[in-house]
Amino acid sequence: MGKINIGIIGLGRFGKNYLRTFNELDNALVTWVCATKESTIKEAISKIKTKVPIKTTTNYEDVFGDSEVDAVAIVTPGSTHFSLAKEALKCNKHVIVEKPLTLSSDDAKELVKISNAAKKILMVGHIHRFNPAIKKLKEDIKSGIFGKINYIEYTHLGNGPVRKDINALWDFFPHVLSILFYLLEDLPLKVNANGASFLQKGIEDVVTMDLTFPNNIFATAIGSWLYPVKKMGIVIVGEKLYATFDDYLTEEKLKYYSNNSKLIDGKLIKVDKRYSVPFIENDKPLTEQLKHFLNCIKYNKIPVTNGNEGLKVVNVLEAAQESLNNNGAPVKINASF
Repeated sequence: MGKINIGIIGLGRFGKNYLRTFNELDNALVTWVCATKESTIKEAISKIKTKVPIKTTTNYEDVFGDSEVDAVAIVTPGSTHFSLAKEALKCNKHVIVEKPLTLSSDDAKELVKISNAAKKILMVGHIHRFNPAIKKLKEDIKSGIFGKINYIEYTHLGNGPVRKDINALWDFFPHVLSILFYLLEDLPLKVNANGASFLQKGIEDVVTMDLTFPNNIFATAIGSWLYPVKKMGIVIVGEKLYATFDDYLTEEKLKYYSNNSKLIDGKLIKVDKRYSVPFIENDKPLTEQLKHFLNCIKYNKIPVTNGNEGLKVVNVLEAAQESLNNNGAPVKINASF
């Protein structure tokens, strides 16, 4: 198989990143770009050195109808993912769709079914599965150096962009769920979520979520686009080792601390505050994600963030939304999906 012809649907902030990154990959050829405004398309294309003239359109059907297009990237608002991915698959295209896969588990199940029947790749853009720091955490958790994992804390905050189509739960928490499922190799037993709307009525711009996993593992997360600075990080507390990960640091993103704390007279005394900085590769997560997508097409492999993985995330998001709608009441997770 030679170069894989790519059509990109959507040129928002992240769609432009897809365009630039696909254009940089040797085995990809961006042949189509679709966005709602011609001016947006013109501006985006002007900022890259294209390999071939790129066809442009404001109608996605032009892209799906081109038999020479092998695969499409759907980088549009979440509410459009299902209909666009469904039509692309039915037009015999491989598909990578940004998170969340869909806004309902029924829709996610249908996409998985269609992709299987069409024998086409369906991949979800859970980008942190390709983050070298997350991969290192996975490797070391599996090796046993953390001991039993007690709890994990996730923070994802920023000063915008504010979404109008989905709330902070659906915007930020696909990330933490895909990370947790990867690190723990398990699904939560129950979830509860709380949130508040300050900028737009009925669209929560700050959400907290608590998850209970088997083996008495607890996870908590906060996500908001109403915050003065950007933060995206993880804290892992194990019986033997602590870890902190800050994605916005330029150096020492990942740190390990020995868990040598002792409880003395009701006070937690930490004997040693020194930390180590494990080596992590300098890979760019989006580049690695799109390379993986292309390799799955070329070698007919199942993506690590395939449709079923996307379905698992959507299923838990639905349960969290149910809890959010009911003032934080715990919701059991149906593991039979």
